[in-house]
Formats: sequence, structure tokens, C-alpha cells
Amino acid sequence: MFVFKYFINFIKTLFDFNIFEIKQAWRAGVVVVVCLVINEKWLNIEFPGWVLITAIVCLQANFGATILRVKQRLLGTVLGCALAFAVTILLSGNVFISFFLLLISCIFAIYNSVYTAYSYTYTVFFFTFGLISFYSTIFPDGDQFALLRIEDVAIGALFGTLGSLLLWPDFARKTFKVNLVNVVSETENLFQDIIDWIEGKIKDDEVYSQKVLSATNNQNARSKIIEINHELGPNNYPLKEYEAFILSQERIHYSLLTIYNSLRVNSFEKRKESIYYMTEQLISIQNLFRVCVARLPLSKDKALELKQMGEDTELFSKLENEAMHFLYQHPGKTVSLEMIKHRSLLQRLLQEVKSMNADINTILEYYSS
Repeated sequence: MFVFKYFINFIKTLFDFNIFEIKQAWRAGVVVVVCLVINEKWLNIEFPGWVLITAIVCLQANFGATILRVKQRLLGTVLGCALAFAVTILLSGNVFISFFLLLISCIFAIYNSVYTAYSYTYTVFFFTFGLISFYSTIFPDGDQFALLRIEDVAIGALFGTLGSLLLWPDFARKTFKVNLVNVVSETENLFQDIIDWIEGKIKDDEVYSQKVLSATNNQNARSKIIEINHELGPNNYPLKEYEAFILSQERIHYSLLTIYNSLRVNSFEKRKESIYYMTEQLISIQNLFRVCVARLPLSKDKALELKQMGEDTELFSKLENEAMHFLYQHPGKTVSLEMIKHRSLLQRLLQEVKSMNADINTILEYYSS
């Protein structure tokens, strides 16, 4: 009975397309089968493995990411083949140098792939350059081999694109709202974690984990903007406006970390002196941050709704004045150099929050116009 229930649950999971990994596995499986059938019936490609690998590699999480990967793979392949031909002509069949170029190219390709130092185009370029250079030096049909490589990659890219568009498609613009919400919520969590750390409620490890999570969500949102650009183009969505907002989140992120690191290098005694001042000031800036991001429109309908409701300028002025008031208030009788340093860091954080609010206004204006 237990085995039967386990089997039923396994089957249900296997067809649960709400799970991204399951959906992606089905996409890849269908694309591979279609590639093999079409190749067997009509194409008869000499190296079908290149078509399959390209199709699977290009099949990304959403359509915009797939288009981006297709462009990168095609560009890397064409440039790699072209440079390989030029180098082969110059080397005049020197096998040792060709083997050395193959080795170096593979090292660069693997390094770039593992550490993602540059675009995926570089990985494809280095690998293709080394492979075609070595093959063209040994065999006389290197030009035909290179053309077949480009042709097979183009066919595989086509299959991958169609698979992403037709098989349970996901689009970057539809999931971007989730990315924006995650960016704001994780910045807010970083605010709170640093406040809790100052008050001794949490340890450094928790602040570090939240720092990584916040930075990761910022990067994911920026990557999603690039993918939306490949889906819709630059003029059909407020990409620049949203990117400016995400950059403001990154600046707030780094301002918070600068404050955290500044306090962290101090002795406990010095830190204790500024606990009340720093906590009160961060809370006041956090309140302003919360009210500002509540105005962030995630769609045109939401933007128009916010415009019709009007802005509570009195609340903004109150919170901004409160933040400025706390900035120059301190319970002690003297103002130390440490306090002056912390104040300048807090001023920068407050300015970044105000700048973020200006970026939100720009998004609202885009939707309104």
C-alpha cells in the first residue's frame, strides 16, 4: 500500500507543471524528441549532437532569457569560427601551436563558465575557436566543418526558441513583479537585521546571510530587465525607470552595509555609546523607506490608481523631517568624531532613500503618460 501511494505521488509530481524544474524537464524532453524525429525524417544532420546540445542550452527559464542565450551562442560560434580560420591560415598547419590554442581556449571557456566572469558569448567563443583551430590544422575540410558547426548551432537555437515559446511558456515580464517585490522586501529585511544587530538581538552571521540574499535579488531583478528587453524591446515597458529604481535599492543596500561595517570595527564601548542614536535614526529612515516603496507601481493599473488617490505629501514631509530631526539629536553631552562619521553615513542613507522616491515618481509619470 505504501509503495502504491508513493507511486501515485510520484506520478502526480511528474505532471505538476507548477514546479519549474518539472516543466523545464518536460520542455527539454519534448524538444530533444522533436529534434531527433525531424533529423531522422528530413534533415539527416551529420552531427545531431550539436543540435541537441544547443537546443537544450538555449532553453532557458523564460522566453526573454532564451532569446538572450540564442544571441550569445550564435555570436560566440560565428566569431570563434571566423577567428579560427584566420589563425589557421597564419599558422600554416602547425599542430603544436593549434593544440596549445585548444588547451588555452578550453581553460578560458571553463573558467568563464564556472565563474561567469563575462557573458556566455565568451564561453562559446573560446571553445569554438579552440575546436575549429585544432580541427582545421589536422583535417583539410576545416571550412566545411566550421560551416556545419554554425548551421547546426542555428538549427538547435531555432528548436530551443520554439520550445520556449510554444511549450508551457513563461515570460520575463510576467514574473518581474515578483522580482520587484523580492528586491523591496529583502532591502527592508536588511534594514531590520542591522537594527536588530545594533540592539544585540541577532549575530553577524544573520546579517551576512541577509546581505547575500538582498544582493542576489537585486542582481536577479536586473537580469530580468535584460530579458524583458529581448522580449518586448526597449520602448514598450519602463525598463530604464525600473532599472533606476533597482540601482537605488543597491545604493541603499551598500549604504546600510557601510553603516554596519563602520559600527562593526568599533569597540563594544564605542558601539554602546551610539546604540540609541543609530537605532532611532535607522528606524526613522526605515519608516520613510516603507512609505516610499508602498507607492511603487507594479503595473499600469496600479500606477493610475495611485495617481487618482493622490499623494499624502503631509505624511512624507513629516517622516522626512522626523528623520532629519533624529539625525541631529543625541542624548549625550558631547559629539565625538565617531558620531560625526556615523552622522555622515546616515545622511547618505537618507539621501539614497529620497533619491529612490524620485525614481518611483519617474515610474509613475511613465505609466501616466
